[in-house]
Amino acid sequence: MRAVIFDFDGTIADSFNTVVAIAYYLTKNQQLADVDRVGWMRDNNMGLAQAIKNLNIPKWKWPWLLARGRRLMAQQIHQVPVFAGVEDVLKALRSEKFQMLIISSNSRSNVEKFLLEKGLLPYFDKVYGGAGLFSKAKIINKLLKLEQLKPDEVIYVGDEVRDVMAAKQAGIPCIAVSWGYNSHDLLATSGPTFVVDSPAQLQKEVIEWGKSF
Repeated sequence: MRAVIFDFDGTIADSFNTVVAIAYYLTKNQQLADVDRVGWMRDNNMGLAQAIKNLNIPKWKWPWLLARGRRLMAQQIHQVPVFAGVEDVLKALRSEKFQMLIISSNSRSNVEKFLLEKGLLPYFDKVYGGAGLFSKAKIINKLLKLEQLKPDEVIYVGDEVRDVMAAKQAGIPCIAVSWGYNSHDLLATSGPTFVVDSPAQLQKEVIEWGKSF
């Protein structure tokens, strides 16, 4: 069995601006209202953990912010676009008979609602939502067990360094996409199997990886 695990936000869904708007609404942190400041955090290759630290958000608030943020996202998910070209990738991989799954820090209901509205739900076999901000490796390992998959049968696709780290901890290869939160250069320094800059390149690398079976 060949399986592809996708991250959701920043990989399939172009949700960054919506996430920032929700974060500002919840925290009233003025840095999040400053387009230049938000751009600076991205352009200076700031990872998610460092970005949160930079915003001086107390650690005890993170679970509440995440839960509340998911509920607000549910109200705005219809406004979030799919990254251009990603649907073509999903269609091509499904035609190649890959098993396709999603692991997301977003809620399962939000992800499935988005996929249904965009006509993408039929491409996926299952959605695993509600992953914590820093616990994706545990969710990956749980998924492998539940789906009866071996690590060498799976490749992970994500847009952040934490996705690369989670895949490494789970012992599976990872393709990092540069159209999400973290830049190509930062992703490359984290040591993924591949870094890709376009959906067409992602499609090519996954299909080539699948030919090894």
